[in-house]
Amino acid sequence: MNSNDNTKEQLKDLINQVSILYSSKNIAAHYLDYFKRKAKVTKLVDAPEPVKKVEKACISLGIRNISRFYHVESDYYNWDLQRRAFRLISPSINHLCKSVIFENTRSSHDSIDDPLNSKYYCVIIQYVGSINTQRLMNFVRTLKNKQISKKNYNFRVTDREKSVRLTGFENNGVSPIGMTFQIPIILSSAITELQPPVFYLGAGHVDWKLALPVHDFMLATNCFIANLS
Repeated sequence: MNSNDNTKEQLKDLINQVSILYSSKNIAAHYLDYFKRKAKVTKLVDAPEPVKKVEKACISLGIRNISRFYHVESDYYNWDLQRRAFRLISPSINHLCKSVIFENTRSSHDSIDDPLNSKYYCVIIQYVGSINTQRLMNFVRTLKNKQISKKNYNFRVTDREKSVRLTGFENNGVSPIGMTFQIPIILSSAITELQPPVFYLGAGHVDWKLALPVHDFMLATNCFIANLS
């Protein structure tokens, strides 16, 4: 092993140790307290309109004082996950999440009015995670006590144009808060197990990110929780 490889291994080991340290109950509690104190003094300076829209929605939901906004570099999405986590001072790459709009292409209607049988769902997952569409279908089907036949379900990621129309946000900037239409939200159960219990996601614009305590987000949005991996 050359010196560069050795340095990389040492850095990886250090990162793992820090993640383990963050996950301890005592440290996690202190981190969450620190996070909320910082959120209270977070000010948006020169934020684009979509981000202001997200902030306004946070105010309406009563979670603005625990929400942290981050303006990141324009090449952020060219970075690996660990560098992104360092930039946001995220406890680990596991805390980095994204919102994806899924469409039931076999739905008999185009409505999102009934969260138990919506044509579209905003699904939040970790970047390190994945979505098993079969599990997604099974979960949504149970919302109606399996009264609807399986043949009426086929979930896939909706196309960009529909996503923008429904959310008002471009790719890599999708936020589950402040969407143009109130699409029902499904949160991956893995996110509820994060320690410290915070997560990072889109804030309405590709160059802006939003971080929130998981439990407060769940209470404010009344989202569904599902095992999707």
